[in-house]
Amino acid sequence: MAKYVITNGKYYIKKDKRGNFIPIMSPTLADTFTKVKAENILCNQISKCLRSRYHVECIEKDPPGIKSVTKTDLVKTEKIMETDNIMRWIDRIKDLNGLAKDASDRQEQLTQELSKIDKELSDIEHYIEFSNLNAYQGYQAAKMIKDKRIIRRSIKNELTVINVILSRRISETVQDEVVKCINGLDHRTYNPRVLEKMFEL
Repeated sequence: MAKYVITNGKYYIKKDKRGNFIPIMSPTLADTFTKVKAENILCNQISKCLRSRYHVECIEKDPPGIKSVTKTDLVKTEKIMETDNIMRWIDRIKDLNGLAKDASDRQEQLTQELSKIDKELSDIEHYIEFSNLNAYQGYQAAKMIKDKRIIRRSIKNELTVINVILSRRISETVQDEVVKCINGLDHRTYNPRVLEKMFEL
């Protein structure tokens, strides 16, 4: 990759053991950088008295066909959100979000129905308590109670299943949280570990 030095034409910049950038005469001992890093050091880390007299200079160009990776190159890479695999997961999460809403709506509906059934059973029991019923009337009242309790049991069973679904915390925020995570992946950058000269970031 292309190498750059910071120089005034006679002296070259090198970092000493204390971490300070100092001028030296030997170009072979000078520190080399990517263009972006050299410019950053010149503008921000070298003393002002030296800064105005030094400039960034290329001492080794890229071989034919080789170029450094730049921020523009990273931006042009495939976005995480656009990959088929990620979109399949987002679609499945949308289904989960829909499931949570449907379950919550159904829970509210069944709770109202259960309350209505309980009130009806209470009315029938009080009707039996306060009335002198013959055998036929007693049978009809008992049948009403049985029919209502069968409906009540069906409601209770469905509520049990719905409560299990809702207890797993499937919420409307799941999709938002995952999309936020994916957006974070899209805006990641890369800090070179060793081969800094391959990257002009």
